[in-house]
Amino acid sequence: MTSRFPYILLADDDPDDRDFFCSGMQRRYPQISIRTFQDGDELLDFLDRCTWTTLPACILIDYKMPRLSAPEVLKATGAGTRYALIPKVVWSTSERKKDMDECLGLGAALFVIKPEIVPQLDKLINALEEWLVKPLINASR
Repeated sequence: MTSRFPYILLADDDPDDRDFFCSGMQRRYPQISIRTFQDGDELLDFLDRCTWTTLPACILIDYKMPRLSAPEVLKATGAGTRYALIPKVVWSTSERKKDMDECLGLGAALFVIKPEIVPQLDKLINALEEWLVKPLINASR
């Protein structure tokens, strides 16, 4: 990615969830691109090919995926890696406190329940604005 604007990486094995998030983001921020992956291992492969200047603004990861799930991605992108400062948000259909605590302990900035309706999606997008809007303002200068 060589865009002047920040972009998001999204790993989720459910195409409907990916599409729902992408449509909500494009409605609010059409200038922000989203790169989607079906699994955490695909996301990590992509990150490995990024340069320092082309890293994403944030990463959204589904908690449970068939090959590499959120906890494994968090471990691979956590402390001591060049991805450590990228905010990572885990989303899940589960509200299990154990899962939330695990991901937050591994460095996730947020753990959210997957939105099912547009107002819930907008609330998630609002939470991501800290990492997206500031770089977007800076990029437009």
